[in-house]
Amino acid sequence: MSFKKLLPYVLFALLGLLAIGLKRCKLNNTAVVSNTSQNGQPPKKDMTTGQPPEKLDRNTRELYFTKHAKCRMACRHITQQEVRDILATGTINYNKSNLHNPKGPTYAMEGNTKDRQHVRIIFAPKQRHLSVVTVIDLEEEYKCNCD
Repeated sequence: MSFKKLLPYVLFALLGLLAIGLKRCKLNNTAVVSNTSQNGQPPKKDMTTGQPPEKLDRNTRELYFTKHAKCRMACRHITQQEVRDILATGTINYNKSNLHNPKGPTYAMEGNTKDRQHVRIIFAPKQRHLSVVTVIDLEEEYKCNCD
């Protein structure tokens, strides 16, 4: 058999191998990058971090402070700017967050304020703003009449 007769078969085989390789590569990337699983639902955990995917807009300028949050902030001497700083630089504590709340997800962000208070702040994303639900000092107990 001459080389000219074998060439189409060789090219066809190479294209088949290339297609299989590309499909495998695409499947591997989809598992890491995709925000939906095969059934169309959000994945429970991010494949790269092992944590649920973050759906919290940290760059929002529209913060709504609930009456309860304002009271807790006053008791604990925490300013709105400190809340914004925790939003920007804090870490999400997924054990204290409730991402499957029927009223909408809540995120527990933790960090240290400028005056070294170790705090947890509960944020709830809404359609037009981000609500600050409550503010907790994790090291000191305060007496508040916020209820």
